Amino acid sequence: MRRHSKVALMAGAALMAMSTQALSAETIKVWSRQTDESVSVLKALTAAFTAETGIEVETYNTGTDFEQRLARAAAGRDLPDVVVNDDSAMGQMLRMGIIEDIDPSTIKGNEDVSPAAWNSAKASDGKFYSVPVSAQAFAFFVRKDWREKLGLPQPKTWDDLHKLAVAFTKDDPDGNGKADTFGMTIPASTVRGYTSWFMSNFIWAAGGDFVQQSATGFKPDLNTKAGAEALGFVRSLFCEGLTQPGAINATTGDALPTFRSGQTGIFLSGPYHIAQIDEQPGKDKIEVLPPPAGPGGPAALAEGTSAYIMKGTEHREAATKFIEFFISPKGQEIGMAQGSGHTPLVRLPVNKNIDVNAVRQDPRWQTFKEVFDNHSHYVPPVPNWTPIRMLTAEGFNKILSNCDADIAAELKAVDDSMADELRKQKALATATQ
Repeated sequence: MRRHSKVALMAGAALMAMSTQALSAETIKVWSRQTDESVSVLKALTAAFTAETGIEVETYNTGTDFEQRLARAAAGRDLPDVVVNDDSAMGQMLRMGIIEDIDPSTIKGNEDVSPAAWNSAKASDGKFYSVPVSAQAFAFFVRKDWREKLGLPQPKTWDDLHKLAVAFTKDDPDGNGKADTFGMTIPASTVRGYTSWFMSNFIWAAGGDFVQQSATGFKPDLNTKAGAEALGFVRSLFCEGLTQPGAINATTGDALPTFRSGQTGIFLSGPYHIAQIDEQPGKDKIEVLPPPAGPGGPAALAEGTSAYIMKGTEHREAATKFIEFFISPKGQEIGMAQGSGHTPLVRLPVNKNIDVNAVRQDPRWQTFKEVFDNHSHYVPPVPNWTPIRMLTAEGFNKILSNCDADIAAELKAVDDSMADELRKQKALATATQ
């Protein structure tokens, strides 16, 4: 009996060892739409997850052709297990048929995620298809040294913002005796819909919106007094020469260097640019200010990053564990990259238990948080925002590039195009139900 017991114990120990090895040998693939500036943060996150769970993570990231690579992976039936992508990309990935729905109640720590963030993970069919892992809102980076030199106040209204842009363009704020500075930094390119992205902040601040929602669906709503005021205000910045050269075709990647190099003095962006701007032109020269109020009050675009579980994964349990780790206080704080000098993966934490001030110890981050909490707007929950963003970007860019364009007529054309697209989306959704 003793011999048999000893053999049984040895066999049991061997089985446990084999089971542990099998768990530690499990590998999931995580793809992330981000630039190399923050990939080290993703590596730190996955390393901590592996240390805690034994599950290995193979990562891939790109900030340029991410959507195209996802499409190729889907066509080749070689999708990753988890994708970390913008929450606004949900509709496009749903249309591609590559993401699984998620029941928030099955996600450990779901109750710690803010309701506003969870709302961004809900599609127009009422189901959830992702878990939010990061949030952000937009505010203005302003050359404080220029503003104070010219004796101007912090802008509180659109009129104040316009006056500041004029002064930064015409009053030699850098003191070099040359007319080589401009007020506003604007990424007005249609690439990836940047024009729509930028203009959304002003449309909401004017009291307008892209669409109105009713029980029967969505209806275009840009051709309004508010829509015209928003486009008119931003177009005036172009027509008066208050933006950087080439702004009408600039992406954010093109626009950022003009602010960092001292060519422009006002830059609307998210908190992910704090580290780069601290390096150049320098932390002591910059202030972060909430968006000035438009006719409808202050408003800013809210965005976020979500984790999606891909269809066909053979590692759903491990993928879920990775996402649960990501939204945990430990995962969120690693993603915030405090003190690392790297661009954070988690801008504003979605976990309600994290004190931004305690982690960041930087009042500028608190400004972004207050904007998110009090004045932020997510894009409308249409079935697929990507084509709406693209067609509105084309329409807005056309208005901003032509100082003589009839804004109301052009916005009507945008509304008509949007109505066609919304009908297609509704028909597609009905056909697939």
